[in-house]
Amino acid sequence: MAQPTVRVRMGFTQNTFTLDDLIRGVLDSAELGGATPLTDVTSDVQNVTISRGRSRDLATFNSGSCSVRLINNSRKYENTNTASPYSPGIEPMITIHIDATTDGGSSYKDLFVGFITDINLSYPDQGNSFADFSGSDAFMKLANTNLINASFSSSTSGALIENVLDNANVKFGADRNIETGISTMQAVSNLTENTLTFLQNIERSENGLLFMSKDGKLTFKSRHTTFPSTPAATFSDDGSDVPYLSIDYINDDNEIFNIVSLTRTGGSTQTVQDAGSQGKYLIRTLSRDNLLNNSDTEVLAAANFLLGKFKDALIRFDNLTIDLTEATTSNQNTVLDREIGDIVKVELTPPGGGSPAQVTSNEIIDSINYSITPEIFSCSYQLSNADVQAFMRLDNTLFGILDTDKLGY
Repeated sequence: MAQPTVRVRMGFTQNTFTLDDLIRGVLDSAELGGATPLTDVTSDVQNVTISRGRSRDLATFNSGSCSVRLINNSRKYENTNTASPYSPGIEPMITIHIDATTDGGSSYKDLFVGFITDINLSYPDQGNSFADFSGSDAFMKLANTNLINASFSSSTSGALIENVLDNANVKFGADRNIETGISTMQAVSNLTENTLTFLQNIERSENGLLFMSKDGKLTFKSRHTTFPSTPAATFSDDGSDVPYLSIDYINDDNEIFNIVSLTRTGGSTQTVQDAGSQGKYLIRTLSRDNLLNNSDTEVLAAANFLLGKFKDALIRFDNLTIDLTEATTSNQNTVLDREIGDIVKVELTPPGGGSPAQVTSNEIIDSINYSITPEIFSCSYQLSNADVQAFMRLDNTLFGILDTDKLGY
């Protein structure tokens, strides 16, 4: 068995209109500039790292990043070298596309799509040179734009995100996959704010997920996406499913909250608490303000949702690492197909016996990280527990009232 083969491509040629050019000068096409062609640089790749996601359940998602080291002994990745076939296109903000194949190149699975931010040339010893390319995904675009005196009507969370992306000062484009959302957001008038900051406020008002997907699309998922469902894959240490190399089993107080205090813009603060949890773990407060929800009733439901989820200490899995170097093709595909927000089942059989003999939990993938060299292809996930998501509960005063508009938050 061979490890997956990584492919790295970069858009050195700039997307500008050139008369009579077969790629960048075709009239009567959708774009006079055409699409920026991607150059395959895989033959020079020494190593690749990719990091996408968030650090923990309550955190917002970070801009995804990648790094690629290329052999540069011929100086072809030096922009000032006029003999380089890629000069003068070796510069920040060119596109980078990283994917991998498990079938010899018949098909490829996306791992990262973004833009180059830094290019550093190094000369560690006489006669050798490396070009280190660092990249970021399109969250960077959103972080570098601002909404100016923007106004939006009341709509669902997903519709509001769509309207923000179409704003004249943002112009994000069509690379998006936005769910409708569950919560209704209030109208906003004369807003001046960083675009990404405002979008992440919509995310937390919905209690959803907002991230850049592995194929370069801005992705928004409602909170119902993270409710327990059939796992997309199972990872185990007993040989029955996809094997993993290592895992952490964590019991800490990083996400214990027994007072939840939420306030929406123009609304009253909604506070809920759990005395039993306070007696066990002391007082721990989670506060959020300036939420965009349209009613205090929904904010109260959100507070109860978060309290139910975080009031108790929870043993969870984390840092699940899979070695794809010698994995079967089927298992390689299972790992490469995973995306942030997927629910996976994890099984651990601790040494030393005891009861239960095996620990099992459904987990949400919060981040995906790759480390790739010609000899190693490693993937790791950061996880959060999916079994504590609050949804319908019969006879529960908040999540199980029949004959009401919502059976669950």
